Amino acid sequence: MSRCWPFLLLGLLAGCERPRDELRIVVIPKGLTHEHWQSVLRGAERAAADLEREHAFRVRIIWDGPLRERDALAQIRIVDRRVSARVDGIVLAPQHSQTMGAPVQRAVEQGIPVVVIDSGLERTDLISKYVATDNYNGGWLAAEHLLKVLAADKRPTRNIVLLRYAPGSESTEKREQGFEDRINKAMAEQRPGEPPIQWLSKDKYALATVDTAMKEAAPLIGQFTSADGVCRIDGFFAPNESSAVGVLNALKNLGQNKKVHLMGFDSSQPLLQAVADGNVDGLILQDPYRMGYLGVWFLMQKIQGENIAADGLDFSTGEYVITKDNVNSAETRALFDPEAQAARPSDGPSPVALRRGVRVP
Repeated sequence: MSRCWPFLLLGLLAGCERPRDELRIVVIPKGLTHEHWQSVLRGAERAAADLEREHAFRVRIIWDGPLRERDALAQIRIVDRRVSARVDGIVLAPQHSQTMGAPVQRAVEQGIPVVVIDSGLERTDLISKYVATDNYNGGWLAAEHLLKVLAADKRPTRNIVLLRYAPGSESTEKREQGFEDRINKAMAEQRPGEPPIQWLSKDKYALATVDTAMKEAAPLIGQFTSADGVCRIDGFFAPNESSAVGVLNALKNLGQNKKVHLMGFDSSQPLLQAVADGNVDGLILQDPYRMGYLGVWFLMQKIQGENIAADGLDFSTGEYVITKDNVNSAETRALFDPEAQAARPSDGPSPVALRRGVRVP
């Protein structure tokens, strides 16, 4: 039997004028600058390679995203352009949970399934599957670790700053909410005589770049620093890579690194080195490689006609607390390092596994 028969069938089902011998899946990240998205790409390409090797399903990954993470109009145009080109499916990390609803609706109306990764969409009825970190739990874990660090430091106060990312970013908003709820819980459970926990700031936004984060963080740190150089901030949380690097740079510039405890989210070489050096107390890491991999796998199942939301719309890819103790472990490196990701095992799912759920490296 021809290797191309699945695509002949898919072409007929989709109403195409002519069959193709490959599926075209466009993966649309929020932006192209952060290392997080490069891991998503590597995972998506690995899934395509596994599909061809194990099932002779030729899948071409089209990588197309806006240059800047806050350019929602550019992302909308990319979705619309790919819908017009009649791609077979879309894996999308929406920049904005509301404004991206209309272009996704246009894709679905054209019979193009959409799997959402990383950050959610308000119109959940439009998407086939949501593959992402449990961002609320990630924020909760960040607060728990920061509270432990502050307790071990035996500080007389627990003055906390939350620097938010940007309005409308569903993933970071959930991280911020998880962090805020855990701190509020600790405040409500305080006993008489314990060091007081209080918020110093939680209404400022870092926005999309390291520079904008630095410009917001530096005055904030200065606001709570006395003339003799003593900073009242005990703990700081930044909910994504660029905001964490921006806060770290601001702390270094003001001589407050290792004096103010910092929790971040996501990885980059500067952040990982900062954890090893003790300038950052911990990071919450995601598994973007797995997001990219599963986004393509679930989309393939959907194209085959499977109800991939039968066991629930959401699929969590895990949250990991990274500290100085485990930052150099093989398990940690597999979350971000290209060579370690390439070495992650794949057992080549069977056709039954492809239809009913797959084991992902």
